[in-house]
Amino acid sequence: MHEQSLFASVPVHQHHELLQQLAGLTAMQPRHCLERRLIFKAFRKPGLAGRTGASQDLQQGDLQRLNKMLNGNLYYTQVIGSVSEQDFGSTAQIDQDTQMAGTDNAERDGSPSSSYDYERQSWRLEFRDIPEAGTRSAVTSRFMSSAALPRGDVVQAMNAWGYNFVTEYVVEGDMFVHNGIAIFLHRVLHYPDGGDSNLPRQQLPALKDMTLLEKSGSYVLQAFIIVQDGSNQETMKTASQHLFGLREQLKPAVLLEQADRLSLDTRAK
Repeated sequence: MHEQSLFASVPVHQHHELLQQLAGLTAMQPRHCLERRLIFKAFRKPGLAGRTGASQDLQQGDLQRLNKMLNGNLYYTQVIGSVSEQDFGSTAQIDQDTQMAGTDNAERDGSPSSSYDYERQSWRLEFRDIPEAGTRSAVTSRFMSSAALPRGDVVQAMNAWGYNFVTEYVVEGDMFVHNGIAIFLHRVLHYPDGGDSNLPRQQLPALKDMTLLEKSGSYVLQAFIIVQDGSNQETMKTASQHLFGLREQLKPAVLLEQADRLSLDTRAK
């Protein structure tokens, strides 16, 4: 698969107005998205990833895609899990004694009940190559692939495939779809200090305690199309033309541009 994209930076004061413009253009209400994104780095050479116990939980098609993705050159890759606002600020698990003795107190104090279960968190692995160089098209084009992963703790499976956990963050934004183009207006949130930096968090802090990566509060607008057959030049050209059409429609509000290629370099050095 190939992803073709255009990007724009959106100042925070323009966010609400742009949301309204996008809702009018797409004739849909924004779909609010919150995603945990775990970053893993390859630590060994290709060809050494074998089957793990977690592989038994995967469909054959997903397993084949994973082996192809993870046995290439050395890259950073993302493991993504969708979460909700209710998952933030909740406890992952309450022991039986606390459950029996403290339920009434928690209700009186207004404490959050257990809603986020790390062991049931669904994940998908998304690989994106460094964007292609020397293309005539004025869009960012790169090979990508996606596959489902087992629920819960994915670190052991990723370690077996030759990847170490590096860090994680949260993406918050709104998604629209227009004529086959996905439009994602989003920003990156960092966790407050604390937690084990060597492992993904099993509990999520309150959403209000998350901090912005971009201190000004600005957003990134990404418009993208996923082309199933990247070798089909006609399909790739048509996808680019659709993106150019959207760029013209949004030109009075925001300028969509090709991203700097090296800023999207996913190779592990």
